[in-house]
Amino acid sequence: MTLAPGTRAFYDGWAVQGEEARRSAMSRQFDAAFRAGGRVLDVGCGTGRDLVALLDAGFDAWGVEPHAAMRARAGARDPRLAGRIADAGLPAIGRPFGGGFDGVVCSAVLMHVAADELAPALAALAALLGPAGRLLVGLPEMRAELLVDGQDPDGRQFVNHPPEQVTALLAVDGLRAHGAVLETASTDTLWRVMRFGR
Repeated sequence: MTLAPGTRAFYDGWAVQGEEARRSAMSRQFDAAFRAGGRVLDVGCGTGRDLVALLDAGFDAWGVEPHAAMRARAGARDPRLAGRIADAGLPAIGRPFGGGFDGVVCSAVLMHVAADELAPALAALAALLGPAGRLLVGLPEMRAELLVDGQDPDGRQFVNHPPEQVTALLAVDGLRAHGAVLETASTDTLWRVMRFGR
C-alpha cells in the first residue's frame, strides 16, 4: 500500500505519540473467528496490539505493516514480535511468510484503500488464505459530512466502502459471509466487524 501523504503524516505522529486501549474491540472476535492455534496474519498490524493479543491467545501470529515507524513501535512493544512483521500493504501484498494462513485480520485498513483499488485489495486478502481460511474485517464508516476531498479531519485518506460492496467483491473471490455483522457506533464512526470464509 502506498500511503497518501496525509495518511503517512498522521501515522508518523501516531507512531510516536498515539495512545490506544490495551486491547482492541476486534480482538474479542479472534477465538470465534479462527481455529485454535491457527496461523493468522494481521494485515496493517500497526503498533502490534492485535498481534500481541493473538499470540497471547495461542495463535501463530504474523503481521504486515507498510509504515516503518509503526513497525518499529510494534517491535519495541513485545520481543515476541521480532521477525514476525513484514513491510507490505494492500493491494500488492504478495504472499508474506508463505501465505496459506488459517486466518487473516484486516482492521482499520480498508478505509485507506482507494475505491478503484478495493477489488484487488480484497482479492489479495482472499489469496492469503488456505483452503479453510477465515477473514475477519473491521470496516469503519465515518459520517460523510466529515470527509472532505477524500480525507478525514486528521488528513488521512478515508473512503467509506459499503459493506454490501465488500461482501459482493469477496464472494467473487470465493469467500462468503459467516454470521451477523457486528456494529459498534462512536461519535463520528460506525464500525462493522465482518467474518468471511470459504
